[in-house]
Amino acid sequence: MNTRRSTFSIPILSLILFLLLRDPLLHAQQRPLLSPRDSTILYLQGKKLVVDYGRPSMRGRRIMGELVPWNKIWRTGANEATTFRVDTSIIIGPGVPLQRGAYTLWTLPLSETSWKLIINKETGQWGTNYHESQDYARFDLKVEKLESPVEQFTITLDSTGKNSGVLKMAWEHTLLSTPFMINEKRIPPSPRDSLEITIAGKKLSVNYGRPYMRGRRIFGNVVPYNSVWRTGANAATAFTTEADLAIGGVTVPKGKYSLWTLPSEKGWKLIINKKWVPGAPQYDEKENVARIDMKRDSLSAPVEQFTIALQSLGKDTGILKLLWERTEVSVDFKVK
Repeated sequence: MNTRRSTFSIPILSLILFLLLRDPLLHAQQRPLLSPRDSTILYLQGKKLVVDYGRPSMRGRRIMGELVPWNKIWRTGANEATTFRVDTSIIIGPGVPLQRGAYTLWTLPLSETSWKLIINKETGQWGTNYHESQDYARFDLKVEKLESPVEQFTITLDSTGKNSGVLKMAWEHTLLSTPFMINEKRIPPSPRDSLEITIAGKKLSVNYGRPYMRGRRIFGNVVPYNSVWRTGANAATAFTTEADLAIGGVTVPKGKYSLWTLPSEKGWKLIINKKWVPGAPQYDEKENVARIDMKRDSLSAPVEQFTIALQSLGKDTGILKLLWERTEVSVDFKVK
C-alpha cells in the first residue's frame, strides 16, 4: 500500500486561503471613500490660506433642509471639523478681523435664502463636537441658487485681486460665499450684525455693532460701570418687535426701539428707549420706555466678540442675552 503524502497539499491550501482573504481586502482598498478629505489653497501676497474639509456627495439624497437640516449647526463638510488656516491677518465677511492662525468653520442654515458662517477658535475636533463658547465670529453669508446641482460638496478660495478673495461653498443647488482681504491696517473694527427670531408668529430682531476684546479688560474699563452703554459699538443698537412684549413686569408696545444698558458691579439694567436714529447713538433719558433688571452670570470661558442672542423658551416666551468677556446678562420676555 502506498502511504506517501503529497508535499503540495499544505502550500496549495495556504495559497487558496491567502487568495480568498486577499480578494475582499483588495475590494475594500479600491472602494472610494464616501466623504474623502480635500483641501483648497490660495496665496495672497505670498501668504497662504487653506481650507481642509470632508467632501460628502448627494448620492440621490435631498441635502438642504433634510440631510443638512435648517436651524441646526452644520460641520460644513463631513467627518472631522473643517479647518481654516491663514498665514496672515485678514478681514472676512462684513468686516470681521481674523488674526493669523487656525480656526474651524461651521455654518448655520436658517432657510433656503439665509445662512450664517461661524468661525470657531477650537481646532482638531470631530465635526459633531461644536462648542458655541469658542465662537470667534458669526455673520451672514451671501446665498445664491445654482441652476445645475453640485453632486459633491465643494469649498473654494478664489482670488479677486492681489490682496483679496472670496470663500465659496457649493452643494446641491446652493452656493454660499463671503469675501475676504488682507488686513493692511491690522486694526480690528466692530462689524455690524443682526439676528431675528419668530415667537408666536411674530418677529423680533436686533441690529448691533460687535466690538472685540482685543486683549483689553472690558467691564469696568472699556465699558465703565454706572454709565449708560450703547450695548455694542458705533450706531445705537436697534430692537424691533412685531408684538407687544411683557418684559420684567413692563409692557413694551410693538415697534422699533434702541437698546441700552446700565452696567454696575452689583447688577445690570436693560434700558428700552423710543428714540432710534441711524448713525451716531443718541441717548435721551426722557424717551425711556423701561429700565429692567437683568440676571447676571459668570462664564467659564471668555467671549472675544460682543454677542447678543435671542432664544425661544416656549410657544410665546423667550430670552434676550448679552455676552462678552466672562459676563452673561439676560432677561426673559413674553409675547402678548
